[in-house]
Amino acid sequence: MKIVITIIIALAVAVGLALAAMDDPGYVVFSKEPYVVRLPLLLFVLLLALGFVLLYLLFNFIVGLFRAPKRYRQWQNQSNENNAHKHTMAGYAGLIEGNWAKAEQALLKKLEHNKTPLMNYLGAAYAAQQQGHTAQRNKYLDDALKKHPRHQLAINLTRARLLYKAGEIAESRNYLENLRKSVPRNVPAARLLADAYQALGDWSSLVDLVPALKKLNAFPEEEISHKERLAYDNLISSPALLHDEFHGEPDRPATIWKSLPSAKRKNPQMIASYVNQLIKAGKFKEAEKDLRSALNRKFDAELMYLYGRVESPFLEYQIQLVESISKKQKQYSSHPDLLLTLARLYRYNNEYEKSKQYFKQSISAGGRHEAFMDLGSLLEQIGDKDGALFYIKKGVEAIATGSDNHPVANQGEIVFLQDGSGVDGSGAGGRDVMPVVR
Repeated sequence: MKIVITIIIALAVAVGLALAAMDDPGYVVFSKEPYVVRLPLLLFVLLLALGFVLLYLLFNFIVGLFRAPKRYRQWQNQSNENNAHKHTMAGYAGLIEGNWAKAEQALLKKLEHNKTPLMNYLGAAYAAQQQGHTAQRNKYLDDALKKHPRHQLAINLTRARLLYKAGEIAESRNYLENLRKSVPRNVPAARLLADAYQALGDWSSLVDLVPALKKLNAFPEEEISHKERLAYDNLISSPALLHDEFHGEPDRPATIWKSLPSAKRKNPQMIASYVNQLIKAGKFKEAEKDLRSALNRKFDAELMYLYGRVESPFLEYQIQLVESISKKQKQYSSHPDLLLTLARLYRYNNEYEKSKQYFKQSISAGGRHEAFMDLGSLLEQIGDKDGALFYIKKGVEAIATGSDNHPVANQGEIVFLQDGSGVDGSGAGGRDVMPVVR
């Protein structure tokens, strides 16, 4: 558009000059003795314009010669960047396709001209690991760290992930622990560190990490609860926690329990794990004592549920405690685990009508499938075969459909203790069939 306008203006000027020259052409005289040169004014103007154009072109040509090296370098750099981009795209295509050798080779070409060299180093490190070239993997990561120290977090987090996937979990944990010191609020580092602790069986460290996982919402709530319970269960039963002089000691859970800090021994999850060990060992008296102490401090659904699995010599006191909690803390009076515990305690105490009533209340409150099974067992014991069959069937359906909101502790199996065995194996009570969780 500019060229068209320029041509139109030039034509207009030319026409104007021509018209002016027709009326009075005028002359330009150049005189130097003994010579005199006379030119028409219009011709002089045209020659002057032509000279100006030639000088302009000559000036541009000379400037272009001086600028040529710079323009060449710019062209060359652009060409190199385009080629680097093509190699990067080919490298990532190789990663997606699983062609690790091709990906590694392509990602490292023209790296000095790449606009995203960090991503190429990390991709090449992944490709090298997939080929089992751990030395090359480490080299690429070290090179990335040297050239991009500001991205230390991304590089070391990638290193930790690759180490973890390669089975070098202890090394991965070390990097992650250092990362946590510098960036404690980094969620990916916390998640991977939790998985590393779990894979290594470092339950004590996992327990210590759980509060941070909760604060950061690093996992869904259910997954955090699962990890926490798994850590506590294994922490209580792990022989690695014992000092040498404790090895071979028959009372291992109690020994470990006493060696733990006071704060952990007041944690409901930890208490539940410890009491589970006591129940498995048949130490119901000790289990009752610890549960009673914990429930007197604060209500906890899991501890209340476990209290119903304990048939101690102090059944009357157990019933009184649970009834007292139900009356004093009315917000928990209709809790399904409290109702299930009362049902079981009354059954241990041979008060079958009250037991049946509380089993039904627990079921109505959305309790565990164990309430169905226990009620069915109770009804069979007192001669109600049809009722027993109905509730046992309902319990099996709840298990099969996964509709139970309260899975069995430790994901254990239901064990039916036969006539006269009792839950503590003492033969007390002469009950018929009692499902408990082991």
